[in-house]
Amino acid sequence: MNKSISVAVVMTVFNRKEQTEKCISSILKEMDHMSLSTDFYVTDDGSNDGTRELFKHYQEMYTNSKFVVLEGSGSLFWNKGMHLAYGEALKQTSYDFYLWVNNDVEFFTGFLSEILRDYSRAREKQKYVIICGGVRYRDRNELSYGGAINHSEINPYNRTLLTPNGHIQECDCVNGNCLLIPSETATLIGNIDERYEHGFGDFDYGYRLIRAGGQPFVASEFVGKCDRNSVIGSWKDASLPINERFVLKNKPTGQPPYSHKIFLKKWFPKLWLYYWLKPYIGIVSSSLTYRIRKS
Repeated sequence: MNKSISVAVVMTVFNRKEQTEKCISSILKEMDHMSLSTDFYVTDDGSNDGTRELFKHYQEMYTNSKFVVLEGSGSLFWNKGMHLAYGEALKQTSYDFYLWVNNDVEFFTGFLSEILRDYSRAREKQKYVIICGGVRYRDRNELSYGGAINHSEINPYNRTLLTPNGHIQECDCVNGNCLLIPSETATLIGNIDERYEHGFGDFDYGYRLIRAGGQPFVASEFVGKCDRNSVIGSWKDASLPINERFVLKNKPTGQPPYSHKIFLKKWFPKLWLYYWLKPYIGIVSSSLTYRIRKS
């Protein structure tokens, strides 16, 4: 890969300006280390912390790159924001790769050259591939997000995260924190499914590739650092009142029932209703257990 490589970086943002700046800066550093043409396609979903001005600054500083910033409604969240930004990037036919990133990831120097090498290794095995970059916690060398293997055709949550081990590994579930999509795969699979509200779209994308005859792979090395979202204060927090947990669970940033139903019926249809109801049962049982132990 000695020729100039063109990459469209795709992300959706809502505030978190400082994290976005660290993320973008860590990606732009790759331009200093390799022959690379990089454009950015970003959905700004109603940020009010100066994020829009940040991208204007980058456009002034990096005139050889495009920074296409699309305005969201303020209620797009991750999946619909990615659908908007990725859809805009897909209108261009000149990119060799599309790179999905989350703006809370700070990438390691050399990450892109490494996953491009992983892409070359994967292409020896399969024509249509994607490379899922694993990220670790900021304070320890432990996987936080990445690719996984699902061990069951009927249980969507019987899966194991795959820690980078120096070799590419086949997977089926992929997180969108760092996802390298070659142009041929992008043409085959198309855009992310717009129906999902926040999550599920990245897992869905990996399953769609497998259904189409392709294969997702986990990158050989960690690509960056990003802490996993905390359970505290979320719908999984057993210390919260049951009714509050139900509300949090059904929000777009939780596990909204509409998106969950689409995902389960599409990929795990045999027991979809059971796994759709199971989180609600889990909320009640874990809350009761917590209160019994506390008393």
